[in-house]
Amino acid sequence: MEGTRLGGYTILRTLGAGGQGTVYLAAAPDGGQVAVKVLHAMPEDGAAERFLREAEVLPEVASFCAAQVLGFGVADGVPYIASEYVEGPTLQALVRERGPLGGGSLRSVAVGTITALSAIHRAGVVHLDFKPANVIVGRDGPRVIDFGVARAVDAETTGTGAVGTPTYMAPEQLGESPPGPAADVFAWAATVVFAASGRPPFGADSVPAVLNRLLRGEPDLGPLTGDLREVVAACLVKDPLARPASSDVLLRLLGRVPAASRRVGRRVLVAGAALAVAAAALGVAVWASRPEPPRLTGPPSSAFTSLRVPELPGSVYEHPSDPVRLTSFSVSTSIMSIRSYVRSRDSFVPIERQRHPVVSPDGSTLAEINWAPLRAADGNVVTFTRDGETFTVPTVEPPLAVDSPVWSRDGGRVLLTVSSEAGRTGFVLVDVAARRSAYVPVASPETDFGFAPGGAVTSGGVVYGPDGARSRTYDGMDSLVFSPSGRRYAGACASGICGPRPLRSSGEVIGWFNEDTLIVRDGREVLAVDAASGATRRTLADLGSDGEVLIHYS
Repeated sequence: MEGTRLGGYTILRTLGAGGQGTVYLAAAPDGGQVAVKVLHAMPEDGAAERFLREAEVLPEVASFCAAQVLGFGVADGVPYIASEYVEGPTLQALVRERGPLGGGSLRSVAVGTITALSAIHRAGVVHLDFKPANVIVGRDGPRVIDFGVARAVDAETTGTGAVGTPTYMAPEQLGESPPGPAADVFAWAATVVFAASGRPPFGADSVPAVLNRLLRGEPDLGPLTGDLREVVAACLVKDPLARPASSDVLLRLLGRVPAASRRVGRRVLVAGAALAVAAAALGVAVWASRPEPPRLTGPPSSAFTSLRVPELPGSVYEHPSDPVRLTSFSVSTSIMSIRSYVRSRDSFVPIERQRHPVVSPDGSTLAEINWAPLRAADGNVVTFTRDGETFTVPTVEPPLAVDSPVWSRDGGRVLLTVSSEAGRTGFVLVDVAARRSAYVPVASPETDFGFAPGGAVTSGGVVYGPDGARSRTYDGMDSLVFSPSGRRYAGACASGICGPRPLRSSGEVIGWFNEDTLIVRDGREVLAVDAASGATRRTLADLGSDGEVLIHYS
């Protein structure tokens, strides 16, 4: 094949071959290098169509976790797919040549690959052949490749027989029912075991022996320890319904990294508040340099769908790969009336009560507080709804009042700002699982409270410990919103001289879209703004009004 031209690409050399096709390094018309995958001669009907499905699948998956499709087609009867060339060894080759991974290297691969699967599953796709040979360990982290047997979760399966690689297949892939995302989670766990030990969890000898252990035996988890061992064990259970979802695995792993790297909740503020200073500088900085696990990065997808929302003449613009989306909002219809709406799949439903709702990051729990807490006998309670169950947690007693609820990133706590007639007096932390709250007084807080890394909280440019003690001050910052990893921050800076990397951008920072992109409210528009350059990457919503609309993303 060397020197052959295929669909405008010139084949240079063979990169590898598998059961379905051969991958070549090729030169693109512009001189760049690409990977071209060519289908083997296969007599089975529909083989070419299934092969080319990879080209349909990958555009729905974020570029940070998969090699992106550049072109595809059939040339001289040969189906091919041209994709981004990711330089680096496969995980299988890396372990074979250098030995098992450990420490930060192992965790980086584990978190990076489950991040990829989470994005894949969010796009409505299952991979079905996830294994060490289909993970490229590049300079910017692991990338998942070879979606040749992938399919949409709800797609009809017409072929027969198991697909996948026996040493990394889930038990249900041997049955007649089509496997779902749980099979990928199983394969991910088996891949992590291989990365840590050099051996698959059910062995790598004869196929009958492997399948027998797969169906009846217990996995050998090798040297895995701590939370990674616990998560991998949960993913290798036989029953697919008992395995955690890929997104839950990702949250569990990110939730147990050292405190300084812990993912934190997103703070959302009311439009028109004092922090929303026109043409304010958005201070963005890396304030720690220790190694960190891979994270959701990169610009948002330029493709999107439009979703109309009630009581707003505008629309919300979303893509399946978006890591966050609008989950609740409230509209002030008069001085005495506020209507609130909560996300329900692809629509919003009104809340009949005069409540301020916020949805947990995993979407499982709704927390509500009263808009006018001092006008009701139980005005300072927090009402939680989860799995059809409703319960309340009391907080403070009048004349104090709670406001501005914020979820922690792990969904375990809700933070509330406490005020009196004289102004803000401190904060309340609600432990959702324990169903109890604690009031922490703070002397003269500047703004409503939000979460900071390591269980701390922020008000204005000050970080406080859970006990209310001042632990750090960001000079000149009027607000602080920390990125998902907790390693970057942004906020309003009226003076324009704060932060090591000021950005000239009008509007109000209300959260982070991902590690590289801010969510900024600018009048009636909600924008995804690049944290490095300040450039607008996409419009996330047109609220139709720059008036009293409070929005929450999670």
